[in-house]
Amino acid sequence: MQIRPIISSALFLIVGVVPALAQSDTAALIDFNHGDKRSAGTVAWRAEQVKTSDGHDDPAVRADVDIPDAYLKLRWLLRRNFDPSLPASHVIELNFTVPPDFIDGGIGSVYTTFLAPTEMSGSLTGLLGTVFKKNVDGQFVNALSDTPIDRCKNLAAFNDNAWVAVYINGVKRKPNVFRPAVSDQSLWLSKGGAGQRIFDAVFAAWEKMPAAGARGAACHPS
Repeated sequence: MQIRPIISSALFLIVGVVPALAQSDTAALIDFNHGDKRSAGTVAWRAEQVKTSDGHDDPAVRADVDIPDAYLKLRWLLRRNFDPSLPASHVIELNFTVPPDFIDGGIGSVYTTFLAPTEMSGSLTGLLGTVFKKNVDGQFVNALSDTPIDRCKNLAAFNDNAWVAVYINGVKRKPNVFRPAVSDQSLWLSKGGAGQRIFDAVFAAWEKMPAAGARGAACHPS
């Protein structure tokens, strides 16, 4: 996978000195149950240091999403996987905060993360992996496949697309049914130029900082 040129400010992230400042861009919630109603919001991207199981710091990509009209907030975090019991190269943590009446009772299921060139694009690339719900309401984990070919496809999808999309169903919807015609809602996050630079810097840091315990998070297809 080719990494775009890294601007000088991102070099601080690569050596682990300071996290990048949050950069805001566009987010939107699309309600398929009500005529594709669009609720506008914001997403703030940042690079963040997260603790590994052995107490070391490791760079991650974080997004804080706010959709005011729907009273929805999401903390989205992409990090390397250091858990030997979990067969995943990376983990995406999704922590939703929604009101009790959201989609008639809350979020029941989340599909794998999608990448797309534009908002509501018909050209979606789904990340390869699995999603499971945690024991806390509104918390989900997207474990990305750790096979070499899948890992390269996933990292390329992040590099080549400008939007991140999350498809969600309410608790009353049949699990694992996700298509625009039948899913309840989808959440769209624009990376924008600043967000893409954060992704690039974190991915470059992972390439330069192979860490003990990380399950091969970089792209090495051979």
